[in-house]
Amino acid sequence: MQIILSEHCGFCKGVERSIKIATDAKVKYKKLFCLHPLIHNAKITGELDIPICTIDQLNAGDSVIISAHGDSPQTIDLLNKKGVNIVDATCPFVAEIHKKVAEKVESGYQVIILGDENHAEIKGTAGWCHGNCQIVLSPDKIDFSVADKYFMVAQSTYDGTLFDIQAKKISEIARKSRKTLEIHKSICYTTLYRQKEVENITSQCDVILVVGDKESANTQKLFLKAREKCENVYYISSISDLKSVRIENNRALGIISGASTPKELIMEVFYRMSEEKIIDSVEEVKEDASAPVEETVATPTTEKSESEAPKTITMEEGLKKYGVGPRTYREGMRVKARVISADVSGISVAIENGGKNDSGFIAKDEAEIDGSYDPANYPVDTLLDVIIIPKKDGNDKNKTINLSKKAYDELKVDDEHVQRILAGEEFTLEHTQEIKGGLLGKIGTYTIFIPASQIRIGYVSNLSEYTNKPLRLKALPPREELDEEGNPKKQRNPKRIVASQRVILEAEKEARDEEFWSKIYVGAIVSGKVKRFADFGAFVSLKYMDGLVHNSDLSWSKRRDIKPSDVLEINKVYDFIVLSVDRENGKIGLGYKQLQKKPIEIAQEKYPIGTVVNGKVAKIMKYGVFVELEPGLDGLVHISQIQHGYLENINDATVKEGDEVSVKVMSYDNDKITLSIKETLPIVEPEVTEEAVDEEGKKDGKGKKGKKVKEEVEEGPHSFVSGGSTVSLGSIFGNLNIVTDEGDGDKKEE
Repeated sequence: MQIILSEHCGFCKGVERSIKIATDAKVKYKKLFCLHPLIHNAKITGELDIPICTIDQLNAGDSVIISAHGDSPQTIDLLNKKGVNIVDATCPFVAEIHKKVAEKVESGYQVIILGDENHAEIKGTAGWCHGNCQIVLSPDKIDFSVADKYFMVAQSTYDGTLFDIQAKKISEIARKSRKTLEIHKSICYTTLYRQKEVENITSQCDVILVVGDKESANTQKLFLKAREKCENVYYISSISDLKSVRIENNRALGIISGASTPKELIMEVFYRMSEEKIIDSVEEVKEDASAPVEETVATPTTEKSESEAPKTITMEEGLKKYGVGPRTYREGMRVKARVISADVSGISVAIENGGKNDSGFIAKDEAEIDGSYDPANYPVDTLLDVIIIPKKDGNDKNKTINLSKKAYDELKVDDEHVQRILAGEEFTLEHTQEIKGGLLGKIGTYTIFIPASQIRIGYVSNLSEYTNKPLRLKALPPREELDEEGNPKKQRNPKRIVASQRVILEAEKEARDEEFWSKIYVGAIVSGKVKRFADFGAFVSLKYMDGLVHNSDLSWSKRRDIKPSDVLEINKVYDFIVLSVDRENGKIGLGYKQLQKKPIEIAQEKYPIGTVVNGKVAKIMKYGVFVELEPGLDGLVHISQIQHGYLENINDATVKEGDEVSVKVMSYDNDKITLSIKETLPIVEPEVTEEAVDEEGKKDGKGKKGKKVKEEVEEGPHSFVSGGSTVSLGSIFGNLNIVTDEGDGDKKEE
């Protein structure tokens, strides 16, 4: 089977120039960023490892490289105002388009741009028009009422044939509208040549391989153009895509590549086909050197002229041509190497797709991740994935390239880890650097960006506090942007992951909150540390939230001037009862006194019924006096219990406010204590002032009590003398004995 190669394989001059500028700039500048992918090839941009950021994320002194697609003068002005070093890698062909549209706008022209308004190149070109342009994909969308003169250009990767068709139609519309129209076919000459080669190759081949990144606009156009002429067209963005290619029983296979396709990928395709022994010969198609670039390209024909006939070359010649001879290597480059020999010191290899003298060596400590090494595990011709590492001996004259299989395996492990990360797995990132608006780190071949707003819950004022510190992260789903038709746009940089620590912290907080609130309900007993006092109460930390103990719930004391400091201590832990819960507003009401014994309960233990205790008369009421047994604890002495005998008016009492008195605890009733002063006072015997009588009721002649009278008096506890008569009160409600004295006569009446 034959392979037919297009003449223009590999990078175009503009892309090649941009990559060289970027490589040199990475050496010169410590921090190099770009606003858009340098070129539309994920493999190359991944190897260059230049972080993509916004202007807001840049700081003065940082360096930014303008991609091959160019940028607007407004962007350049903003970068200059930021004090940023600008490295311009704009493709010269694109820069020429910018110059032409700027000149025409200055001369009063309205610019018509054919292309995708979301493409970086179109955005840059539009910027040079200073708003005086129309970006369209169809002539029907052009508004010819806004100006008298028009200047038409196209995206540099626009389809040449389509441009010619549309230019003819737009010219006719302008003529009918009596407008001046100048057309500049601003399609890159390499794009035109590659598009013309598609016409030639598809007419000769049964199978077409279009090699390039799927984000590349010019490669996409080549793919679509090839499919117009051939049924079996395959888009090859990596060597693994060859698995789906079906080429059995086909006479010829054509290979076409986009302008941003590395030659290494084309060489890998060659080698894979060579290994599978499906290639008999290689032919190259040369473009018609006389074909004009700035003029309309004629509609292709399937007939081959003599100048377009393929030239048969050997596989080695093909590799030499499209591999550009000796391969250049750099540290960090990933290559394949075939084992030549292995001994106790390491593995000698030949680098695949390299020149005859491109030999390498894998030291034994660079062979395995776990440090184990056995030469027997590396038989001759084993193909290994390796990474180029610095020369350990520092001898640049040593042409052997130092390689590491361990570093590649670690990178592979990291990349496999990234796939789990993209599936939602939590990961840790320790080594980060600060940029404007967030932090950057690396895992394998992927760049991790953590926006400042995603580092913690709340505002981050100092990013440097978080650099090179372990961060627990989760990948954020890519923000889906839609085009004009409502379809999702493709992700621009698949090697860049936006991650967040905040989402983890918020999820954990939500889980903690759920657990916390499940335990906070009215009546629950919780422990908390007193944080601070306020005039109205005390704030208590319940670990994740604060609760409030109002002054009224601090103590059973009836004092109105009770303060939190009278009951609680700062930073001391107490038990509280939950009195109220307001989850929506995050408020928890707590009580302290409710878990303490009431004063009446303490009093019952301390002063059992019958106990005599000293107290102070605190208050006098008309029905009795209140005696304070101790601060906050008092009892009532009813008026009848103040003193012996009948007391009609409290004002006649022998006690005053402030007096120290002895009282006896008589009873407890709910929260009330009944006391008695009288029960602590001695009983006073009454004096007998009348002459007593003897047992027979006669005077004893000595003025003393008779035996019978004495006994009767002693029967009752109380008596009084009135009008010469002695009355026994103990007999008032029983037997009443009255003895009267009527001069010298004696009389007894019962």
